[in-house]
Amino acid sequence: MNSVRPDSSVWRLQTKLSKAPGRAETFANGKDALPTSRSRAAKELIRFAIVDDDDKARFLLKKILERSGEYRCVVSYASGEEAIYEVPRVRPEIVFVEIRLPGMSGIDYMRRLKMMLPGLAVVLVSRLKKLEIMAEALAAGGDGYLTKPFSVVQCLANLTIALRRSGAGASHNAEVDASPGRAHECVQLTKRQNEVMRCFAKGLYYKEIASELGISYSAVHRHQEKIFRRLHVSNRTEALNKWRESMHV
Repeated sequence: MNSVRPDSSVWRLQTKLSKAPGRAETFANGKDALPTSRSRAAKELIRFAIVDDDDKARFLLKKILERSGEYRCVVSYASGEEAIYEVPRVRPEIVFVEIRLPGMSGIDYMRRLKMMLPGLAVVLVSRLKKLEIMAEALAAGGDGYLTKPFSVVQCLANLTIALRRSGAGASHNAEVDASPGRAHECVQLTKRQNEVMRCFAKGLYYKEIASELGISYSAVHRHQEKIFRRLHVSNRTEALNKWRESMHV
């Protein structure tokens, strides 16, 4: 991700992170909180936590989500050992966990955390993009898989899917749950093809769709070609229009 020249508050936060990588950073009411375009009161924002030994990744993820105006970071830690008791105390609705944490692995930490907080959404984070690792992470109980470096679209889309899978944050996501394709699918397409179409509707790129659905980049292209043939269209815009019409949206 290209770096953006930070304002003074961001610069202070980066300096703070770099000087204390092993220390928890709590942002709920801190003076270093980043400015956002929030449209809701702070108490209505979806609460999230981050457990990642990468200072820059924690900072960027917090910045992306809080500036969306929908999410609030309540706590951030550099290891599972530090976070194991504190994260349940602040009761976030979603937690981002790096798979390769020092000491306790991210997957082990996730399992323990979900035992303490039933219904919690956990998104596993990694630079690894191998399909078998993504599949293992989801099979172990993960509600999503986010690859580094982060993009705004990828973060927000992954978060929406994770909250939907876990049932966490349902009151915040009523509009999302009522979106086209949630209860109905285009009967001309397979279940997987409808999943691809929902990703297209969100504006995701091919690589982001592959990551979200746990399939290869080339598989996304194959599904797209079959979708175009089944719907008798020649491009994505026509496909989306016909897909929505098929569900009477």
